[in-house]
Amino acid sequence: MIGEEIIDTFASLGDVGMILALVAIILIDGTGVPTLPEVWMIWIFSVHFDSIGWAVLIIVVASIASLGGNFILYSIVKFVGMPKRIQKVMRKYTDFLIVSDERLLLLNRVAPLVPYTGAFMAVCKWDLRKCAMYLIIGALAKSTVVVALAWLSYDNLRQDIAPWVAIIAVAVVILVSIVASVIYKRKIGIGGGTPRSQS
Repeated sequence: MIGEEIIDTFASLGDVGMILALVAIILIDGTGVPTLPEVWMIWIFSVHFDSIGWAVLIIVVASIASLGGNFILYSIVKFVGMPKRIQKVMRKYTDFLIVSDERLLLLNRVAPLVPYTGAFMAVCKWDLRKCAMYLIIGALAKSTVVVALAWLSYDNLRQDIAPWVAIIAVAVVILVSIVASVIYKRKIGIGGGTPRSQS
């Protein structure tokens, strides 16, 4: 797995290495290559699961790295470009969603309706300041939930069981959000209707 290889690469640097590994994992995930960052966030948190400072550091670092990953993909799409046909499909898709502007980045943290969000930022020409705000708010909220679930698990269960319970809890949350997004996509696909105009 990519995440495991990254952690092994930085492991010799101790705590600094773990933070660098977390940054690398989330940056890669943000550019469109799935790395299961929540799972590795829990694993890295377990290094000092009884430290509030470590928990806060992981939340902040993960959130900033998530912002960075999205903007890296945004920059790539802006520089390289995207076929007009794909751009048209992407814009049409966002028109069918509950919101079709920068707020979608915040909603996406709850229900992953839009993959490759950095690309959508570029194609839909969203306001970058608003994008940054919604991305960081969403990332802070999601990272806090992940670390909180991990902390509760380590605090109340045996150390050998805790990480698995935390991972399962996070997986359930992610699964529910994915199911919700799939149901919504099917709903709008069946309902059809006239797309809203871009604001």
